Amino acid sequence: MMLYVKIKEEETAIFVFFFIFLFTYQHLNIHRMATATGKIRCVICNKGKSTLRCGGCLKEFCFNHWEPHRQQLNKQFDEIEINRDLFRQSLTEQTEQPYNHILIKQINKWEQNSIKIIEQTAEELRQVVLKNINEYTHQLEKKLNELTNQLRQSRHENDFNEINLRQFQEELDKLTKELTKPSNISIREDSTPFISKIYVEVSSKCVTCSLINENLTIYRKL
Repeated sequence: MMLYVKIKEEETAIFVFFFIFLFTYQHLNIHRMATATGKIRCVICNKGKSTLRCGGCLKEFCFNHWEPHRQQLNKQFDEIEINRDLFRQSLTEQTEQPYNHILIKQINKWEQNSIKIIEQTAEELRQVVLKNINEYTHQLEKKLNELTNQLRQSRHENDFNEINLRQFQEELDKLTKELTKPSNISIREDSTPFISKIYVEVSSKCVTCSLINENLTIYRKL
């Protein structure tokens, strides 16, 4: 049994060694074929040269064009850092001045528009009331003049009793009531709102940011 296990281990080791040898041989063979047919072409100048492969875009660059490619990547990286700084500035301003948030401004705009609609509607109604009150006031003034003449005549002739006094007082009370609350003018509120109501919906979803730091891989081919 010990001998059998040892033979199995030797066979496994031989198989693994053969697999590694075969893989290495195929890889070297492919490399020889590539070098035999010519060097890899640079993606910029399209010339067969010794190249470097970018681990990001996986494109081949010759030595002359590798540095410009890296400079372009550095420029893009600088732009990201600048945008990051701008966002940090905006975040700080938002923390210090929360009422300047765009959502707050949206609510303020709705408020201003609503106030404008209310003020416009109120002014239109005021003009209607004023026009009709002026006409109604003239009618009340006419009735008051009639009552005044009756009082003067009764006083002048000294001809009045309890019934006359009661009638005079009732007429005066009626005119007073109509002055503050005209019988032909009334104000009512419509149950249907003419201003759209806005709502604030807040979901429970949190904002997350995942930062992935990948190692730059460079393949050099000669």
